[in-house]
Amino acid sequence: MKFLRLFSMLIIFAACQPGGQEQKTAVITDSLSIAIANMRVDLQVNPTNAELRNTLANALIENNQLEAADSQAIILAKDTQHLDKAYYIKALIAFNKKDDTATLAYLAKVIALKGKNSEYEAVMMAGDLLLDQHAPDKAINYYALAWEIDSTQAEPVYGTAVCNEQMGNEKQARLRYMKAVELNPAYSPAYIGLGNIMARQRNWQEAWRYYNLAAKADPTVALNFYSRGRAFLMLGNKPAGVDDLTKALSFKKDYPEAKALLDSALANNFK
Repeated sequence: MKFLRLFSMLIIFAACQPGGQEQKTAVITDSLSIAIANMRVDLQVNPTNAELRNTLANALIENNQLEAADSQAIILAKDTQHLDKAYYIKALIAFNKKDDTATLAYLAKVIALKGKNSEYEAVMMAGDLLLDQHAPDKAINYYALAWEIDSTQAEPVYGTAVCNEQMGNEKQARLRYMKAVELNPAYSPAYIGLGNIMARQRNWQEAWRYYNLAAKADPTVALNFYSRGRAFLMLGNKPAGVDDLTKALSFKKDYPEAKALLDSALANNFK
């Protein structure tokens, strides 16, 4: 998931260079270092330029200079007018350190401060982190806010559906999944969610229909083919089921559930 924007000028610059992964990596690194040095010089001339300092902090994070980025956040935090920028920077630093607790703490602070003016990606990340921590009752509020911020996106609606499902409200979850695919007919996770609801109800024909839509919407995701393959097997279509499970393993070689189901089907032990 996206979080904060990186330097578009650096991305464009790198894209214009000759081929070769090592050369591209070197170009990006060199360009970033040059940009950082130039911004430091500019800040010496204009130390009150908060936007420039914020950009510098994000560049330092991208260059893995996390302590230096934190020092920029500390300076920004001294002015309450720029406190949100400081929190975003600190959240991104914590995210790069793989410290989910600290990331969520800073995201919660900035979202409380900015409300509906929060960054969409930051609000989504807060919801995702809470969902990972098995707190759907808290995550659902962030997904609802993200949808208020951008009502054209399917992801926050899908997030509310997952939360509802985990909280035992299957009826509301189904409505949210359906709203997600209404917003984005190519959003395969929502079809999987609908299929799983049908599968739990042992309605395998309807489950297959949703899994089939997922596989058509995104034919490169292993889960989509695993799910449809399982439904095929439950409907008695072993050849199609085996074919889908084989496809799932081609997309994701380390997929124990798909391998176990495929082995079972090939051994005629599937029930």
